[in-house]
Amino acid sequence: HAEPARYRKAVEFIKADRQSLGALVTTHKIDLLRACRDQFEEVDEHAALMGELELDLEEKTATVKAINPMVELEQGDLVFCAVTDVRSAMAICEVVAKEGKERNITGDTNGTIHISKLSTDYVQDVGRELRPSDIIRAKVTQPRPSVQLTTAGPHLGVVKALCRRCRTPLVRKDKGLWCNNCERAEMRKISDDYGEVEF
Repeated sequence: HAEPARYRKAVEFIKADRQSLGALVTTHKIDLLRACRDQFEEVDEHAALMGELELDLEEKTATVKAINPMVELEQGDLVFCAVTDVRSAMAICEVVAKEGKERNITGDTNGTIHISKLSTDYVQDVGRELRPSDIIRAKVTQPRPSVQLTTAGPHLGVVKALCRRCRTPLVRKDKGLWCNNCERAEMRKISDDYGEVEF
Protein backbone atom coordinates (compact mmCIF):
# COMPACT_ATOMS: atom_id res chain seq x y z
CA HIS A 1 0.00 0.00 0.00
CA ALA A 2 1.14 3.51 -0.77
CA GLU A 3 0.25 6.97 0.44
CA PRO A 4 -2.70 8.62 -1.38
CA ALA A 5 -0.38 11.26 -2.81
CA ARG A 6 1.58 8.56 -4.67
CA TYR A 7 -1.63 7.21 -6.26
CA ARG A 8 -2.65 10.73 -7.26
CA LYS A 9 0.77 11.35 -8.83
CA ALA A 10 0.54 8.10 -10.84
CA VAL A 11 -2.93 8.97 -12.19
CA GLU A 12 -1.82 12.50 -13.08
CA PHE A 13 1.15 11.04 -14.98
CA ILE A 14 -1.03 8.58 -16.91
CA LYS A 15 -3.51 11.34 -17.82
CA ALA A 16 -0.76 13.62 -19.14
CA ASP A 17 1.45 11.02 -20.89
CA ARG A 18 0.17 10.01 -24.38
CA GLN A 19 2.28 6.87 -24.30
CA SER A 20 0.54 5.69 -21.13
CA LEU A 21 -2.84 5.45 -22.88
CA GLY A 22 -4.41 2.17 -21.81
CA ALA A 23 -2.19 1.84 -18.74
CA LEU A 24 -3.60 -0.41 -16.06
CA VAL A 25 -4.41 1.12 -12.70
CA THR A 26 -5.18 -1.48 -10.01
CA THR A 27 -6.86 -3.61 -12.68
CA HIS A 28 -5.95 -6.73 -10.78
CA LYS A 29 -8.44 -5.72 -8.06
CA ILE A 30 -11.20 -5.33 -10.61
CA ASP A 31 -10.36 -8.67 -12.18
CA LEU A 32 -10.28 -10.27 -8.74
CA LEU A 33 -13.73 -8.88 -7.90
CA ARG A 34 -15.15 -10.04 -11.24
CA ALA A 35 -13.73 -13.55 -10.87
CA CYS A 36 -14.48 -14.10 -7.17
CA ARG A 37 -17.53 -11.94 -6.39
CA ASP A 38 -19.57 -14.96 -5.27
CA GLN A 39 -16.92 -15.84 -2.67
CA PHE A 40 -17.30 -12.54 -0.80
CA GLU A 41 -19.83 -12.35 2.01
CA GLU A 42 -20.18 -8.60 1.51
CA VAL A 43 -19.21 -6.07 -1.12
CA ASP A 44 -19.84 -2.52 0.10
CA GLU A 45 -21.20 0.18 -2.20
CA HIS A 46 -17.76 1.64 -2.86
CA ALA A 47 -16.24 -1.69 -3.91
CA ALA A 48 -19.31 -2.50 -5.96
CA LEU A 49 -18.83 0.71 -7.93
CA MET A 50 -15.29 -0.19 -8.98
CA GLY A 51 -14.93 0.03 -12.70
CA GLU A 52 -12.71 0.61 -15.67
CA LEU A 53 -10.63 3.76 -15.96
CA GLU A 54 -11.43 5.86 -19.02
CA LEU A 55 -9.05 8.66 -20.02
CA ASP A 56 -9.97 11.61 -22.21
CA LEU A 57 -6.67 13.02 -23.42
CA GLU A 58 -8.24 16.06 -25.07
CA GLU A 59 -10.17 17.08 -21.96
CA LYS A 60 -7.43 15.80 -19.61
CA THR A 61 -9.96 13.90 -17.50
CA ALA A 62 -10.06 10.47 -15.92
CA THR A 63 -13.40 8.76 -15.27
CA VAL A 64 -14.25 5.44 -13.70
CA LYS A 65 -17.23 3.71 -15.33
CA ALA A 66 -18.90 1.37 -12.84
CA ILE A 67 -18.96 -2.32 -13.72
CA ASN A 68 -22.16 -2.85 -11.77
CA PRO A 69 -23.80 0.57 -11.25
CA MET A 70 -26.16 1.31 -8.38
CA VAL A 71 -29.88 0.84 -9.05
CA GLU A 72 -32.06 3.94 -9.07
CA LEU A 73 -35.83 3.78 -9.27
CA GLU A 74 -37.45 5.11 -12.41
CA GLN A 75 -41.08 5.50 -13.41
CA GLY A 76 -42.42 2.20 -14.78
CA ASP A 77 -39.93 -0.03 -12.91
CA LEU A 78 -41.29 -3.25 -11.43
CA VAL A 79 -40.15 -3.65 -7.84
CA PHE A 80 -40.52 -6.07 -4.95
CA CYS A 81 -41.62 -4.57 -1.65
CA ALA A 82 -42.33 -5.63 1.91
CA VAL A 83 -45.56 -4.15 3.26
CA THR A 84 -44.72 -2.46 6.56
CA ASP A 85 -48.01 -0.78 7.48
CA VAL A 86 -51.60 -0.65 6.29
CA ARG A 87 -53.78 2.39 6.89
CA SER A 88 -57.33 3.25 5.87
CA ALA A 89 -56.41 4.88 2.56
CA MET A 90 -52.93 3.50 1.81
CA ALA A 91 -50.29 0.86 2.33
CA ILE A 92 -46.72 1.72 3.25
CA CYS A 93 -43.94 -0.43 1.80
CA GLU A 94 -40.18 -0.83 1.88
CA VAL A 95 -38.88 -1.28 -1.67
CA VAL A 96 -36.32 -4.08 -1.39
CA ALA A 97 -35.42 -4.91 -5.01
CA LYS A 98 -35.93 -3.94 -8.61
CA GLU A 99 -37.13 -6.91 -10.65
CA GLY A 100 -34.26 -8.36 -12.69
CA LYS A 101 -31.54 -6.59 -10.68
CA GLU A 102 -29.38 -8.01 -7.90
CA ARG A 103 -28.06 -4.69 -6.58
CA ASN A 104 -29.49 -2.71 -3.70
CA ILE A 105 -31.52 0.37 -4.51
CA THR A 106 -30.08 3.83 -3.86
CA GLY A 107 -32.11 6.72 -2.55
CA ASP A 108 -35.48 6.62 -0.83
CA THR A 109 -36.88 3.10 -0.52
CA ASN A 110 -40.06 3.94 1.39
CA GLY A 111 -43.06 3.76 -0.90
CA THR A 112 -46.80 4.22 -0.62
CA ILE A 113 -49.73 2.73 -2.48
CA HIS A 114 -52.90 4.83 -2.36
CA ILE A 115 -56.16 2.90 -2.11
CA SER A 116 -57.09 4.01 -5.65
CA LYS A 117 -53.87 2.42 -7.01
CA LEU A 118 -54.33 -1.04 -5.40
CA SER A 119 -56.52 -2.63 -8.06
CA THR A 120 -58.43 -1.98 -11.25
CA ASP A 121 -61.53 -2.97 -9.22
CA TYR A 122 -63.10 -0.85 -6.50
CA VAL A 123 -61.31 -1.28 -3.14
CA GLN A 124 -63.13 -0.41 0.07
CA ASP A 125 -60.56 -1.63 2.60
CA VAL A 126 -56.77 -1.61 2.08
CA GLY A 127 -56.38 -4.17 4.88
CA ARG A 128 -58.39 -6.72 2.88
CA GLU A 129 -56.00 -6.43 -0.08
CA LEU A 130 -52.59 -6.14 1.65
CA ARG A 131 -51.26 -7.02 5.10
CA PRO A 132 -48.03 -6.11 6.92
CA SER A 133 -45.20 -8.54 6.01
CA ASP A 134 -46.71 -9.37 2.59
CA ILE A 135 -44.17 -9.38 -0.23
CA ILE A 136 -45.59 -7.65 -3.28
CA ARG A 137 -44.63 -6.80 -6.85
CA ALA A 138 -45.55 -3.21 -7.68
CA LYS A 139 -44.94 -0.69 -10.43
CA VAL A 140 -43.29 2.65 -9.71
CA THR A 141 -45.60 5.48 -10.76
CA GLN A 142 -43.46 8.23 -9.25
CA PRO A 143 -39.86 7.78 -8.08
CA ARG A 144 -39.29 11.30 -6.72
CA PRO A 145 -39.72 13.25 -4.47
CA SER A 146 -41.51 10.34 -2.74
CA VAL A 147 -41.89 6.82 -4.11
CA GLN A 148 -45.46 6.15 -5.27
CA LEU A 149 -46.49 2.64 -6.34
CA THR A 150 -49.40 0.76 -7.90
CA THR A 151 -50.50 -2.87 -7.76
CA ALA A 152 -53.29 -2.42 -10.31
CA GLY A 153 -52.88 -5.09 -12.97
CA PRO A 154 -52.83 -8.90 -13.08
CA HIS A 155 -49.04 -9.30 -12.77
CA LEU A 156 -48.90 -6.95 -9.77
CA GLY A 157 -49.85 -7.65 -6.17
CA VAL A 158 -48.92 -10.08 -3.41
CA VAL A 159 -46.36 -12.73 -4.42
CA LYS A 160 -45.84 -14.15 -0.91
CA ALA A 161 -47.98 -13.91 2.22
CA LEU A 162 -48.15 -15.41 5.70
CA CYS A 163 -51.19 -16.50 7.67
CA ARG A 164 -52.42 -13.77 10.02
CA ARG A 165 -52.82 -16.27 12.86
CA CYS A 166 -49.94 -18.76 12.69
CA ARG A 167 -47.52 -17.05 10.23
CA THR A 168 -47.40 -20.15 7.98
CA PRO A 169 -46.89 -19.33 4.27
CA LEU A 170 -50.22 -19.16 2.47
CA VAL A 171 -50.87 -21.19 -0.68
CA ARG A 172 -53.04 -20.16 -3.60
CA LYS A 173 -56.47 -21.79 -3.67
CA ASP A 174 -59.08 -20.80 -6.21
CA LYS A 175 -59.13 -16.97 -6.25
CA GLY A 176 -57.75 -16.54 -2.75
CA LEU A 177 -55.16 -17.87 -0.31
CA TRP A 178 -55.31 -20.80 2.08
CA CYS A 179 -53.49 -21.69 5.31
CA ASN A 180 -52.93 -25.44 5.48
CA ASN A 181 -52.08 -25.20 9.18
CA CYS A 182 -55.15 -23.25 10.35
CA GLU A 183 -57.35 -24.58 7.53
CA ARG A 184 -58.77 -21.17 6.75
CA ALA A 185 -58.94 -18.80 3.80
CA GLU A 186 -57.57 -15.28 3.50
CA MET A 187 -58.04 -12.67 0.81
CA ARG A 188 -55.35 -10.53 -0.81
CA LYS A 189 -54.78 -8.69 -4.08
CA ILE A 190 -52.56 -11.48 -5.45
CA SER A 191 -50.38 -11.43 -8.56
CA ASP A 192 -50.95 -13.89 -11.39
CA ASP A 193 -47.75 -15.74 -10.38
CA TYR A 194 -48.35 -15.91 -6.61
CA GLY A 195 -46.11 -18.51 -4.98
CA GLU A 196 -43.89 -18.91 -8.04
CA VAL A 197 -41.54 -15.98 -7.39
CA GLU A 198 -38.15 -16.92 -5.91
CA PHE A 199 -37.35 -14.12 -3.52
